[in-house]
Amino acid sequence: MKKIKKSPWTKEQFANWYQQHPVLESRDYVKTIVPRIHALNERSDFIVEKYGEVSYKTNNQNSEPVKTTHDLFRILIGNFSQNKPCYLVIGGTHGYEKSGPLATLKFAEQDAKDLKQKFNIVIYPCLSPGPYEKELRFTEGRIDINRDAFLEGAKTQEMRAFSGSLKELHARIFKDNLTKKFTAAIDLHETPFMDIAIDKESAQAGGELFELDIFPKGMFLIAFDEDKTLGDKIIQQVRNEGHHVVDDNTLYGSPNHNGILLMSQMGSVTGRVRQLVKHYTTASFTTEYCDEYLTDETPDAERVEPQMAAIRGMFLSI
Repeated sequence: MKKIKKSPWTKEQFANWYQQHPVLESRDYVKTIVPRIHALNERSDFIVEKYGEVSYKTNNQNSEPVKTTHDLFRILIGNFSQNKPCYLVIGGTHGYEKSGPLATLKFAEQDAKDLKQKFNIVIYPCLSPGPYEKELRFTEGRIDINRDAFLEGAKTQEMRAFSGSLKELHARIFKDNLTKKFTAAIDLHETPFMDIAIDKESAQAGGELFELDIFPKGMFLIAFDEDKTLGDKIIQQVRNEGHHVVDDNTLYGSPNHNGILLMSQMGSVTGRVRQLVKHYTTASFTTEYCDEYLTDETPDAERVEPQMAAIRGMFLSI
């Protein structure tokens, strides 16, 4: 690994980082994501709910910050009888990982209608609308919201809204019965080509420059040890649908259990969405679809279909 010391960023650099990036027309949240969400509200047993809003600043052509506010949505599918399993499907935790929002919406549009009689489904299509439309991993202040997913005390507006939404929804569906939980949750992630540049910038911001040594290819799953049996079924469904599962012996230095990275073998990690939703669910997973050639020029289906297979695997395991 090549390492070169650099001067860490100042507080001002962190504060101004987000607003200096422009909104990309092809990713405009209001134009490309919100209409698809609202369209689902017209379907039987589909309810679109606004659970919060987030505001961002972006420099205009004169380098002056302009404030934009985006609504946050969740989609409730089914009649929410308590005797039916209830699943959570989450996308857009990291804004630049495009397959999350696209796969959650495609699942809602195409698959959910055939599952709603047997299951209740909650979809969070895009946790980070600002980073999504700028193709960024981080939110304002260059904070990774997937390191900020806590029940209380989150620093980011996105995670405060999401955590509050989960708490309210769980209380509503299960009538404040804390012994009841959602059946399972899956949070959709990618590792695309952009990760190489992101890792370099992160190292520069912290004082160290390095090159990414290992880049897995295919799908793998991050799971809690007690959820491995369900995780195996999800990974098998990914294979059954013809998608490649990462077959390296290790995943980021930890053992690869046939496409599954176990939380207990990852070292000490905190603040992940899978850990936050685990408080409210029996099982909780993170997908990672990896390809160093994956960019926004890649056809959407190539990055969406492996995620769709993983979502289906969660439901087909019952």
